[in-house]
Amino acid sequence: MRRFFDYYRQFEELPHEEVSRELRERRDAERALVGRPSLDLSGSGWHEPPHPEVVNAATFALRRAVNAYPDPTPLRAAIARSHDVDPARVAIGHGAGELLRAALRMVARDGEVVVAWPGWGRLPRLVSEAGASPVPATIAEIAGGDPAATRARAVVLCRPADPTGAFVPGARLAGLAGDGWLILDEALAGFLPDGEDALLDRPRAIHVRSFSKAHAMAGFRVGYAILPEGVPAEPLEPVHGVGAPALAGALWAVENGAPYVAARRAAAARERERLAAGPFAVEPGHGPYAWVETAGIALAEELAARRVFVAPGSAWGDDAHVRVTLRDAASTGLLLEALEDITRTR
Repeated sequence: MRRFFDYYRQFEELPHEEVSRELRERRDAERALVGRPSLDLSGSGWHEPPHPEVVNAATFALRRAVNAYPDPTPLRAAIARSHDVDPARVAIGHGAGELLRAALRMVARDGEVVVAWPGWGRLPRLVSEAGASPVPATIAEIAGGDPAATRARAVVLCRPADPTGAFVPGARLAGLAGDGWLILDEALAGFLPDGEDALLDRPRAIHVRSFSKAHAMAGFRVGYAILPEGVPAEPLEPVHGVGAPALAGALWAVENGAPYVAARRAAAARERERLAAGPFAVEPGHGPYAWVETAGIALAEELAARRVFVAPGSAWGDDAHVRVTLRDAASTGLLLEALEDITRTR
């Protein structure tokens, strides 16, 4: 019974009219939420399925010879052609995450590894698992010649970054890591501006890319790395390779997927622009995520109360931002409605 007394005690000093008004407002707000669909903008995958031919290629591979070990040669050759490199420089693995783990274990077992931060959330843990010490630094610090980056065993840089969308232009990449390794997490490379997806020709640069986002193939778990001349690809690859369906889907994507990647890049840019015109500032960037300033309020909680869910910036140690996953026009519209409602009720 105490909790009921405590509940009503808060109204003891208030006029009856004010109590009634507050209860009516609370009732109306609760009714407004009834039936409103929830909108989850906190995930990291692309919101639509891949091209149907990707699924068809994977299905055909499943039906053809699943009792045999898959042959990665066609995909390796196609990736090499797309980047104009020797196929021996191409490592195929289970997505960018596993390739980054293997690359760090190969080249950064000891010493310090500078991680551009905020970046992909699992990078510090992967560095630690490799036996090195992660040292966070902002993209601006690294691009500006941070001494920690020049003396580190390796620098890991997301390009563009998850969650912010920031990236270092290709013309400024060459000198970032001094004499150490530069590991470029380019899982979002399909969202880079035109002309920015070229490889860095450097003896200690490793590019890691994925089919998960720009090709909408996260469930296939396939990605690749481009290694410098003379660096073996085998240490980065699974012992028995990637499964036949993933190889077949990725091969179709490499050979035919460019127009669909361009369309997703344009869609993300369009929704970013719409969101940036809303009531909360958005950091400049590229890719399927927007880094939105909270203006000093608990924005993730306020949005959740309106059944819109985003990733709190506290996951990256930053309470001043939230990460919004960009989807389609309807989703951006619902998000903007919620943000406008927040500004009206502050």
